[in-house]
Amino acid sequence: MKQRSYALLAAGTGAVLLLSACSSGNASGSGDGGGEPATDGTFTLALGADPGALNPLMTAATPAHELARLSYDNLVYPNPETGVTQPWLAEKWTETPTSVEFTIRDGVTCSDGSALTAQTVADNISFITDESKGSALRGVYVPKTASATADVAARTVTVSTPEPSPFLMLNLARVPIMCDAGLDDPTAANKATIGSGMFTMTEAVANDHYSYTRRDGYSWGPDDTTSSTAGVPKDVVATIVTNASTSTNQLLAGDLNAAEVSGPDQDRLDSANLTTVKRPSPGGEMFFNHIAGNPTSDPAVRKALVQALNLDDLTEVFTGGRGERSTSMVSVEPRACTYNSIEGNLPDFDLSAAKATLDAAGWTAGSDGKRSKDGAPLNIRLTYETFGDSTNAAADLAQQAWSELGATVVITGGDSNKIVDVLLSGKDNTAWDVAWEPINVALPSMLVPFLSGPAPAEGLNFSSISNPEYDAAAAKASGLVGDDACAAWADAESQIIKSVSAVPFADKLTTVYFKNAGLAFGRTYVGSALRLYQ
Repeated sequence: MKQRSYALLAAGTGAVLLLSACSSGNASGSGDGGGEPATDGTFTLALGADPGALNPLMTAATPAHELARLSYDNLVYPNPETGVTQPWLAEKWTETPTSVEFTIRDGVTCSDGSALTAQTVADNISFITDESKGSALRGVYVPKTASATADVAARTVTVSTPEPSPFLMLNLARVPIMCDAGLDDPTAANKATIGSGMFTMTEAVANDHYSYTRRDGYSWGPDDTTSSTAGVPKDVVATIVTNASTSTNQLLAGDLNAAEVSGPDQDRLDSANLTTVKRPSPGGEMFFNHIAGNPTSDPAVRKALVQALNLDDLTEVFTGGRGERSTSMVSVEPRACTYNSIEGNLPDFDLSAAKATLDAAGWTAGSDGKRSKDGAPLNIRLTYETFGDSTNAAADLAQQAWSELGATVVITGGDSNKIVDVLLSGKDNTAWDVAWEPINVALPSMLVPFLSGPAPAEGLNFSSISNPEYDAAAAKASGLVGDDACAAWADAESQIIKSVSAVPFADKLTTVYFKNAGLAFGRTYVGSALRLYQ
């Protein structure tokens, strides 16, 4: 069966779980997607799980948001390949730390023929921030305190927050804009599409397939894509396929144009010279419990545990050979900032140096090689989310390395629900010492509640980190925009790495394979990016 993975997603003052299914990334490889564009045709993609209710303003389920990209547009398009934000529904914009003003294109229409105006956009923001509406995007993509006003004649909408809101524009860029009919009756959008996107849903068969057809006259996609652009399919069918081997067979037979495939079936697809799209996602992130009494509250213990690990080898094992070393705690695409907070900020792999670090801190080894300090043994409890045999093997590798260091190590794996309960419930914040649990964020500002502030159950700082340097750098970064903000956030994150409070070590590479198809731009199934080839 296709493995589904869950990970923490920062959500303002709370946390939600998003089911990862059918993600995509950068196009690479020669493949068979570079032929002549096909005229019309049907683009068939595999979706790893049924989306359930489809209204993208009301659900946090990834499959629903994957489908929403076919039928709903966004205000702007942050291009992950160039780092440049491109026009989409908005033709231009200006931003400050507390506001963004968008000028909405003239002539945008919804699938029901109505006009999409600046007022429609403002009403989307107001809908999401209205707690009584129950939007899943409140506090995630739209700050709870945000307000929106429109000038229909000038075609402008201004979104403001009372306090600085880091990356407000890029957060708003993730909002799928609903047309008026869907805002008036949100339940209607659970089984139909009510957006301005390239495709309109024509059929929904739960747990089987969802069919879409192209809208004539669509002319406002990123990169000036229109419904007449060469290679844009006439129809799209998203079929539910939960088994990787089945997806592989259907791709090779030409019954599918696109599917995410992981595991051993990738070998068959790699040898078929298909076009691939890859993107990194957080896989291995190591957090240390700072609560007094836990051995990892000692900076020397944290440093020694990292020194004793060959993080290159750990990454290779953790990802089953299909990943890469992390360069920051922000790996979800499109990233607001790209920087390396790891290089030069972690101690090198050196077991002898690790032992010396513990010796200097008073953690002495007994005749059996086991270490203790002031009568307290060096007991390390590693809690980790199991993504399959590879993560279990990585935990075994860490247990072996830390045992050689002189620690007594107990490892406990579990699914995401179990790990999140341990880390975030607040039932017993001392029940673990080291945790491997990825936090899925595209914005460094979304890490703040996980790296500072109150511990569970009052907050999200499950490691009980107290780092004044990080707090000061994050506060400075929160008042900046653009490149200055990214540099400041890089400095803030480096304070966490230098103190060995949290260590991202492994990014997984998600691969989507394309047969006679591809993406014209970007890393997701945006409707106007889909292309068919002869």
